[in-house]
Amino acid sequence: MENTRSPFSSFRTLEDDANSPIKNLRMEPRSRRLTWDLNGNVTEIKCFDTPNYPIKAKNNRYCEFRVLPSCKAKNYTVNITSSQSFSTSILYPEQEGKPGAAAENLKCWVHDVDFLTCSWTVGREAPSDVQYRLYVENLKTHEEWQCARYRADERGTHTWCHFDDVSRFSDRFYRFLVNGTSRGSGIPCSEIFEELSEIERLSPPNVTGWCNKTYALMEWRTSSHFTRRFNYELQIQTGTDPAYTTQVLKENFFVLSNPGTYTVQIRTQGFFTKILSEWSDPKRFVCDPEKEGAGLRVWLTASLTALGTLLALGLLLLLCRRYSVTQKLFPPIPRMKDHITDHLQNKLMVWEAGKASREECPVAEVQVLGET
Repeated sequence: MENTRSPFSSFRTLEDDANSPIKNLRMEPRSRRLTWDLNGNVTEIKCFDTPNYPIKAKNNRYCEFRVLPSCKAKNYTVNITSSQSFSTSILYPEQEGKPGAAAENLKCWVHDVDFLTCSWTVGREAPSDVQYRLYVENLKTHEEWQCARYRADERGTHTWCHFDDVSRFSDRFYRFLVNGTSRGSGIPCSEIFEELSEIERLSPPNVTGWCNKTYALMEWRTSSHFTRRFNYELQIQTGTDPAYTTQVLKENFFVLSNPGTYTVQIRTQGFFTKILSEWSDPKRFVCDPEKEGAGLRVWLTASLTALGTLLALGLLLLLCRRYSVTQKLFPPIPRMKDHITDHLQNKLMVWEAGKASREECPVAEVQVLGET
């Protein structure tokens, strides 16, 4: 039969001897209180969930714990200091199902600023129809969320969960619990307790900067919903010198003297954690304007020369193409033949002024005598 018990609503009681100064020892998981009924007068009561860290009872009526496990049984002890010492204990929570059927290797991490991902493996003794669901609980408010985006293995069993927006998790300390269900048997749960800032995998920041021959100023920003202070490591290579690493504590800028041309990479770390981000991509800065200007002039000269050559060739090709197209579109019109003019041109003779021709024609003067 499928187990539908809520993973955060278990309750345990223990009946004691009638003469015991403490009766009805019980755990109240919602308030995280170990509570009892007091029988008689006592001076001081202390509670233990680990031997070396006692918690003093409030009003001799209860002890309050910061965190209570939901999956793995733990022994809680109450000690009374009086003329005659007294001690009693309770095991919480109650165990059910095969321990080997619970999800194993549960781990969660925050990444890329806004995302939360958890993964686990199927228990070694889990039945074939086992299904797992992940819950996230705010240990301060007891608000809880069930994951809505799962990935499954080849059997269809959930082994991965993803949240798109971690800004909903305003407080830092959370319980991550994987609850198992099966039609044939009970499945124990698995859980871990994490502070979100401690499981965040930060993204490397992007370095921007300004520089001249004297100094370079580099700046960057790191984003996180849970961490406000960061440490950084810079890996810097100037010119042809070997790269070196320097640390920047809590600041988001760095000044480099006489930089010349240099390349920088950066990675970040939460101030209270030891998880380093990946290195950023290398970024190159040229901070010598004279060398940069000389190189720029050479580059511009070569580029303009090549551009001029290309433009000249392009213009020549354009003119050739245009002439060829014009000739094809508008071929020359043949001249029409003039029989009279062509015949006379063939009969024309060349003569020179002032020289008498070999055959002179007589010219007669004509007088006009009057009108008739």
